[in-house]
Amino acid sequence: MLCEGVIWLDDWFAVEEVAPGVIAIGEPRFHQINWNYLILGTRRALMLDTGPGVRDISKAVRSLTTLPVTALPSHMHYDHTGGLSGFGNIALPDLTVLRACMQDGWLMPTDDLYVGYWEGMTWTPVKPASWLPIGSEIDLGGRRLRLLHTPGHSPDSISLHDRDNGILFAADFVYPGKLYAQIANSDLKSYLDAAEALLPQLAEATTILSAHGKPDAQRLHRAPRLARQDVADLAVSLRSLKASGERPAQWPVNDRMSLLLSDAAFLSWQEPG
Repeated sequence: MLCEGVIWLDDWFAVEEVAPGVIAIGEPRFHQINWNYLILGTRRALMLDTGPGVRDISKAVRSLTTLPVTALPSHMHYDHTGGLSGFGNIALPDLTVLRACMQDGWLMPTDDLYVGYWEGMTWTPVKPASWLPIGSEIDLGGRRLRLLHTPGHSPDSISLHDRDNGILFAADFVYPGKLYAQIANSDLKSYLDAAEALLPQLAEATTILSAHGKPDAQRLHRAPRLARQDVADLAVSLRSLKASGERPAQWPVNDRMSLLLSDAAFLSWQEPG
């Protein structure tokens, strides 16, 4: 079930060292094929996303590092925050949409942000330990990550840019397969603006690590990798879609990606400016 270089940690989590100090923790038995990323520095580690919570990913993380770990969700969707409560140190992007979800110190995302109702998932309240400004640098010791706001799929979506090592952790902004822009709070203007803002920051050789994978032709799994060109193709595709005046249910990006769409996602393109 796994490509060469990917191994089972147990009967649920698969792991792959995708770059020095970066361990992808996959859940290929879950139908959305989530991939979460443990990013190691010399002083501490950051866990980007915690999967759907079918199994406790914090136990897997503790078996992989002795460094203190901060968990950071790329956005609030249930398949990225299901294991968040297993971590004692949680950081959140300092976004208005997330600040509005705080109740007496507890994070309580709205149904439209969490969307756990899709699969009968129930939110477990957590208390964030810190709020990270957009554009700020996360210093793990010997590794620096820039926090970028990359909305479109959801208003709270973020990515992490490891410029020194040529890696973008893109979460659900881009991944192989059908990009979800048909769900509540998806927005095509935000998607296009974010893609165009992201492109100048990425070197041509940047490796993009995504949050959802798909099996290869032999039905084997590995952490999903894309390239800067995929973000460029997304921008071109969105500009073409906007110019067409059409409102299709699906729109091609390239041979690796397409967009799933809903009427609501087009609304911001109808607004002045």
